[in-house]
Amino acid sequence: MGTTSSRRAPCEITHACRLRKSEDVQAWGIEYSEVLVRWKYTSVLWGFEPRIDYTSNVKARLQPWCTSGRYFSVRYDPPGKALQRPYFLVTLAEGCFRQETHIRLPCSYHTRLHVESEPAGHYLKALQVVGYRDGIAILQVNCTDPCMEFLVVHMKTGTVLTKLREPVSGRHYLCDCIISPDLSYFIVKPNAMYVLNFCRRGDYRDAMLLVSCRGGGEGGPVVKTLFDGAAVRPFVLFDPRYTHRRVAVGNYVRDGRDVLAVYDVVAGAVVVASDVSSLYQTTHNIAWSADGSYVASLVLGRSVKDGLFNFPRVLIYASDDLRVLHAVRTSLLAEVPTLSPAALFPLFSETGMHLAVAYGEQDTFYQQVAGVNVHKVPLHVNLQSLCRLTIRDYFDGQDVERLPLPSKLKAFLRFQPCYE
Repeated sequence: MGTTSSRRAPCEITHACRLRKSEDVQAWGIEYSEVLVRWKYTSVLWGFEPRIDYTSNVKARLQPWCTSGRYFSVRYDPPGKALQRPYFLVTLAEGCFRQETHIRLPCSYHTRLHVESEPAGHYLKALQVVGYRDGIAILQVNCTDPCMEFLVVHMKTGTVLTKLREPVSGRHYLCDCIISPDLSYFIVKPNAMYVLNFCRRGDYRDAMLLVSCRGGGEGGPVVKTLFDGAAVRPFVLFDPRYTHRRVAVGNYVRDGRDVLAVYDVVAGAVVVASDVSSLYQTTHNIAWSADGSYVASLVLGRSVKDGLFNFPRVLIYASDDLRVLHAVRTSLLAEVPTLSPAALFPLFSETGMHLAVAYGEQDTFYQQVAGVNVHKVPLHVNLQSLCRLTIRDYFDGQDVERLPLPSKLKAFLRFQPCYE
């Protein structure tokens, strides 16, 4: 019979084996591979967000980067039921989870909802979640006024924190809403795949809006207009090191070529941009590592054939000067990105120690994601960050919040922003 010190919990054994294997893998090398059907469960062991929807639900694939990979269904009162209540009830449900959020809106909404005809109506609903982060969801409501309303909803209480009303000059269109790390602002922009397929140039507003989640002052919730006239193709994602000031912008055009740029939304200026002469950089998705050291970009191929996009590689940039540090090949993957889980990748783990990249299935003409490769990410560590990584190996973000520690230390352990 072994002593107490010789007995270890299964999670500790798994962690020890993972570390031992990691020591033998070079930087950006493949540590692990898993087929997609099992990746949903295996991903948790490698520190990835457990609530990402990896199914091939096409309704969720137009904007997975806006909802952190989660899928939300929206139900609302039919006309008969709406007349029986003193309010209009909207219910948000996340994927297969049983948690539901009930939102009470004025009764007038049930007569104002705009329903788009097919095929555009397959992707644009009267109400749908177009943004999510840390318990805050943004609900796009298409109204017959004509206008679009964006409701910032606290998922736990069902409270509408603020509302943005955007007039529609042509037809209604799908929007992307990207929420800042401090949950105080969000950026709303036209969804590229939707407007390029279902709208003409004058049907949508080609601009991004920086909007306050806390209500507006005299000028309303809109704080600033960004990229006026060039807002459709870029992909934007907030820098996790800043509360709301900086964003990474994929497909930023410089000298006629697509590059990656870091943009200061307050100053309205580019902080740094990648080299236009380095590599082909047209992207479909970008991702920050947890500590903001790296930016990963899912790069599209030069050729588009029969409506299929080719994903030749994932480019890894250093965030300080946007040098291309490494290119990860994507094997056997050529897919319309909105119709498969390919659009979810690349993914950094919650601590930034691993990078997940999808690979394709040969017998399906490369149109299906077969599995996921986990790559080792080289870390720039000091004593503080090394202690943080060690603690996070045993405590996830929710567990850290319950630890008897000062709030600033908890924020550091959860990779919350350290700059304004």
